[in-house]
Order: sequence, then C-alpha cells, then structure tokens
Amino acid sequence: MSTIPNASAPAAGSIVPKAEEKLSATQGGPQAGNGNTPQINWDSEIQLVSSLAKLQELERQIHVLRQSVPDGVLEPLVPISNSKASPLKAVAESPSLLREELNQTARNKLSNIENFQSTWRGPELQPIWARVEARIKESNGQLLQPTGIWEMDYDVLLQELLKAEKTKEEESQREEEDVERAKAQSSEGEWETVVERFVQRNIPGVRVVKGQKAFSLGVALAKAGMILLVEGMKDPDVSGVSEWQVSAKTPPGRSPTKLENSIMDCLNTRSRKWDLAFLLDMISSYADIKSTPCAKCTRLTNNGAQLPTIRRVQPIQPPQEEQRTFAFDALHSDCA
Repeated sequence: MSTIPNASAPAAGSIVPKAEEKLSATQGGPQAGNGNTPQINWDSEIQLVSSLAKLQELERQIHVLRQSVPDGVLEPLVPISNSKASPLKAVAESPSLLREELNQTARNKLSNIENFQSTWRGPELQPIWARVEARIKESNGQLLQPTGIWEMDYDVLLQELLKAEKTKEEESQREEEDVERAKAQSSEGEWETVVERFVQRNIPGVRVVKGQKAFSLGVALAKAGMILLVEGMKDPDVSGVSEWQVSAKTPPGRSPTKLENSIMDCLNTRSRKWDLAFLLDMISSYADIKSTPCAKCTRLTNNGAQLPTIRRVQPIQPPQEEQRTFAFDALHSDCA
C-alpha cells in the first residue's frame, strides 16, 4: 500500500508534537521541596535502598519512553517499509484504518508519557527529589553518581533487605510469644484470672460460665444461637494449661450444623493455642456472625450462601499494661 492519509484528516502528526513536548519536559525534573514534603527517616538503610530502586526504575522507563518518538508512534508503518515484517504486523486494509492505527498508537504513547510524568512529580517521589537536591547542594553541585552507571540492581537488594527484616521481626515475635506462653502456663490459676478479665469487659451477646470439669468453661453466643465448650489440656512439663480445645454443645439428638463445624475448624486450627485470652477474643468475634460482612468482598454471604466463618487476627498494637486484646477480620473461606 502506497497511499498516505490525507492532510485534512486528524492524523498522528497532530499528536506526535505533544508527545515530544511531554517527553522532553521530563528531562528537567520536578520542582522538589514545596514545604509539604513528608518526613522520612533517611538513616534507614531500607528507605535509602527503596528510594534508589525508585530512581533506577524511573531511568529504565525513560529509556523505554525515548523510543516513543518517532519510532513508537510510527510503528504501524513498519509493515509498509519492511518487506520482511512479521505476519503479526499486517498492513492496514485501508488508508482510514492506517490513520486510526497511527492515532491510537500515538495516543497510547502519549498516555505512557503522562503516566510517567505523574509518577515523576507525584508525592511519593517528592521527598526523594528533595533529598537528592539537598545532597547535591551539600557537595557544591557535584553529581552524586559521576560515572552515570548503576553499580547494582537496587530492586533486588531491596527485596533481600525486606526479607531479612521480615525474618528479624518473626524471630522477635517468636521470642515475645515464648515469654507470653511461659507466663500463661506458669500456674494452674492463671486461666481463671484471664476469664475474670474477659467477663469484666461485658461484651454484648457473649456470656462465659465455668464448667463442671477442671480447666473448662462454656461460652454462649446469644445472637448466633451457639454454645461453645472450651477445655484445657494439661502437659506434665508445665504448671498451667498447655492447650485449649473447642467443641460445640448441641441439644441431644442433633449434630453440629455446617456453620458450627466451620467455626470449630477455624477455632481449633488457630495460632496461639495456649492463649486463652486470644481464644476468648476470637470466639467473641463470632457474636454477630449473622450480620458481620466479609472484610474482603464486603458481602454477608458468598455465592454459596455461606457466612464469613474464617477469622484472621488483625495486626495488634503493643500491649498496654496487662490488658491485651485481639481484633479479628471476618472472611469467607473463598476470600481467605
């Protein structure tokens, strides 16, 4: 095909100059430090590496965007100029279709540049640009990386640092949990203190009574129409209860419902099985199960008409004195 779109049509040429202007505009950099720059801990190694990774990604995007003009926007013309073009790059069937392809390609490239500019000047990068400018000023205008070459892949380094940080946090959490477990299992009467504190909170729709057996209690969920039995398992190596198990109390001749079984499964596969306070908070999260929507899909029932019976503990704040409570998100099994 040798026909070219006529000059009266809104061809790609009317869009290309805009793309060129926007691409060249990014080279000047944003105006940093406008007084609203958020405070950042620049002594943190993770923060520094994360910032470098963002700058490195910006440079990678710049190299891609440099191909937008003119090669990128003229991509539909490749089959015409290249006789060895791939079959996937078929020549447009008519001048009007070719014109539309040119316009659409130019619009896509322009959108990519606008997205890049939005990131470049966005609030997430403002403190980074402010930091860069401050460091350049401190060095009397000397470039911070005179070679112009990245010495390492900072995104990979960031992932390694985050993995190490997560491992450190998990180890610290395990140590903290070991201390809590030792305290909870230090005496046989400790569990009764936990129950008394829970009862004093007077949670609506939840009633707790001590059972007839040692280390046992019943928890009634009035709105849910359920009574749960909680029993402590003893271990010869500890003074207190080593683990708490839950079962459903049902009227004679009736088996637990599907809802009750789902709740039991979740309760008995929980973490911190030694922690009665954790268990009581988890049980109380089912008090309004018939009106509590799923935290993920925000619906009360899923496509299978099932209520959100899964409970996932929310990130908790450091304990205040002796009163530590746990909050849980409700989830459907297919949303967990």
